[in-house]
Amino acid sequence: IYDESVGSYRLWATDAVDEGFYAFTSDCCDTIFASIIPAAAFAAGAEGSFYETDLDLSNAGGADAEYVFSWLPRGGDNSDPVQSETFTLGAGTSVRYAHVLAEVFDLEPDSVGALLIEATSGDPHAIARIANTPQEPDAGSFGQALIAISPGDCTGMDERRRLLFGTEDAEMRTNVGCLNASDTATRVGFELFSSDGTLLGSDSVILMPWSNDQLNRIVDGYNPVTGYVEYWSELPGGNIYCYGSVLDNATSDP
Repeated sequence: IYDESVGSYRLWATDAVDEGFYAFTSDCCDTIFASIIPAAAFAAGAEGSFYETDLDLSNAGGADAEYVFSWLPRGGDNSDPVQSETFTLGAGTSVRYAHVLAEVFDLEPDSVGALLIEATSGDPHAIARIANTPQEPDAGSFGQALIAISPGDCTGMDERRRLLFGTEDAEMRTNVGCLNASDTATRVGFELFSSDGTLLGSDSVILMPWSNDQLNRIVDGYNPVTGYVEYWSELPGGNIYCYGSVLDNATSDP
């Protein structure tokens, strides 16, 4: 439980002979608050699209906060990720990283993955926008907002979640991305359903520690179809988060 009087978390526990005690987080280590943008891209996509990622970070607290970014490339073992320099965000202020992958990590196309944010307090909150850049002069961009999640927002073993609005036809396509927010490799299971509840098929993907992947056009084998996708972690220790992205084939608006 967070103890505001000392600005630290307090843990109560009992030992083998049932003698109670407690400790503060400051007794053992610095408290680091982690959040994750589950997808970030500086890369070409289907139907002639090209995506860039902006990120907005806001400190809702009354004190400065330090933070670092870690780049989690798609498909790899990210146990030892590349980290940014340490930044400081003043109390009550916000900062926007336009084209965050190039600005912070000097990445070049084609870079896809996720972003881990580790801060010295729980007050900074982040949201990213993955936008298809204009393909014609004076044309607007199309973007999808992704709010930073915490590891506690993820799904463990034996818990199923459902992604809605699955669509694959001449007009729209559906991608599903997944993130493993743990130090243990896991396998994510998927079942694909039509709108009337008929099981269409299944799929799976193996995710290494802190890795991520995206299954593009996951229901393409049943085109045309509308329905939903259910997912879960098939192995102990998995801590996963998946998102669905339904895109317009004409504009690549997600």
